Order: sequence, then C-alpha cells, then structure tokens
Amino acid sequence: MIELVNISITFGKKVVLDHLSESFKPGEIIGLVAPNGTGKSTLMSIMMNYIKPDEGQVVFKEGLQYTSPQKTAKIHEMITMMPSQHDLYNHLSGLDHLKLYHHIWSKTSLPIDEVVAALQMEDYVSQKVGGYSLGMRQRLGFAMQIVANTPIMLMDEVMNGLDPDNVSLLSTLLVKKRAEGKLIIIASHLLENLEQYANKVFFLKDGKVIYRKNYDTPDQSEALFIKFRLPLDTVVDAIFKQIIPEEPLQRVGGSRWAIAISDVGEENADRIQKALWHYYHIPVTIGPLDLLDHYALSYGE
Repeated sequence: MIELVNISITFGKKVVLDHLSESFKPGEIIGLVAPNGTGKSTLMSIMMNYIKPDEGQVVFKEGLQYTSPQKTAKIHEMITMMPSQHDLYNHLSGLDHLKLYHHIWSKTSLPIDEVVAALQMEDYVSQKVGGYSLGMRQRLGFAMQIVANTPIMLMDEVMNGLDPDNVSLLSTLLVKKRAEGKLIIIASHLLENLEQYANKVFFLKDGKVIYRKNYDTPDQSEALFIKFRLPLDTVVDAIFKQIIPEEPLQRVGGSRWAIAISDVGEENADRIQKALWHYYHIPVTIGPLDLLDHYALSYGE
C-alpha cells in the first residue's frame, strides 16, 4: 500500500505537484500519464525518497514513512524502481546485473533462470551490456526489477524502445504480477497498450490529477461518440456543411473528430454514420472516448 498525503513540490516558479493525495493498493497496476517533464518521474522519485517534497508525506503499510534511516531501509526492502538506461554498467553482463539485484533483495528475489526464460533473454544475457540495443537494455532493466520481486514496483516509461512483440511480452508478465498481488505504478506517455494491463489510469497536469479511469468499476453511463479520422479541417468543413451542417462536431486531437450521440440522438447518429460512409467512404467507430482521445483533449495534442 502507498498513500500519498498532500504532496507538493515546486522547482523554481514551476509547480510540479500541487497538494496531491491518492491511495494505491496491492493487486493494482496504476498508469500515471502526462507529457514528459510534467511530474510523473518527480512523483516516483518522491515515493522512493530520492527527492523530498516541499509538503506532504508518503505513507506505506503499517504507517511506515521516510522518517529515519532505519525506516527508510525497511521501506526499500519492499519497493524498487526500474533502473534507467543510465543506471546500467556497460562493462558488466546482463547476468551480472541480475545477480546484483538477486543479492540485494534476497528476501524476496526470484530464481534468475526463471526470469531470463520468461523474458526470452537467454541468447544475450551473458553478454556485456555495452553491446545491447535500446530494447535489450530496457528489457534487462525490467528483468532486474522482476528478479528483485518486491511487493511494490515503480516503472518509468517501461515500454520505451520496445518492439510490439516485446511490448506484448512485458504486458503479459505485468498482468501476471498484478494477479500475484503486486502494486505496480507505471509512468508513461505511451497509451496504446496501457489499457491492456492497468487497473487505473491517472492523467497529471499542473500538479493535479485532471482525469482518472478505473477499469475495475466501468462507468455504465459513459457517453458514446461517433468517431472518425480526417486530416484536413477544410475537408471536414466541406463535408459537414453539405450533409450535416447542424450537428455539433468536436475535434478530439490531430485528425480525430467526435460527435456525442447524446447531443444528436440515436436516429441522427445513424444518419451521420451512414452518410460519412456512403458519400465519402469514411470509416466510423461508435464508443466512448479512449485514452488517446482524452490525452489529446487534456494536453492539447
């Protein structure tokens, strides 16, 4: 368990976190979403006690806080942060790195061979890290944390630099770890597969949570939209002036557009969908706004 209590931090005149309070429980994967440089990594560093907040506390199970070296050591037995690319030693092998984490977190660690096999690293794990590709280094950092096997895992941009096959491999293992009762917090700006493994997603902006999604308790009242893609505003204007000039149209972001069915009614929604396909061969989907839509609306992208 992690409870964030009124966390605030400012760098210069920039407010990075503004009286943030949230609770995270075992058996959850939490997605922290925001553009780069807007507080995700800072929040994780505060949870690891790498940075002290200006205000607020991070509280772990049994009320543990970073109030003494002894309590800090006890907390760090149950929490790890995925090492970054710069934390790896080029002159050591991947296996050397895994042995290091296995030794440090010996109370909870998993057999190294088991993790290497699960992540399909047998072909290169004994090679020096200096010769690894970006994806191989990223998978090694993930493997180090899985070997440590702590109850709480923090991961910053875990899918960065991975091809689709490796994204799928790591996603499957994350779901398995969630089922084992791990609390995993993942900071990311890559949303394509976040919904596959996360229980909850939080969007951060100006130091606050501006949007949250809980996949454990779906919102049955969530609004449905007609959604389609068109790259040019002039084309969109021409189409809607001709066939459906009176309908409210919302630009979601980039080339994505949406019309709320609640605004036009189901009969008109059907008419719009058929017109877009029949006259202009524009594919349409019906559904709620997804994470990419909310990201575009939240951050103007």
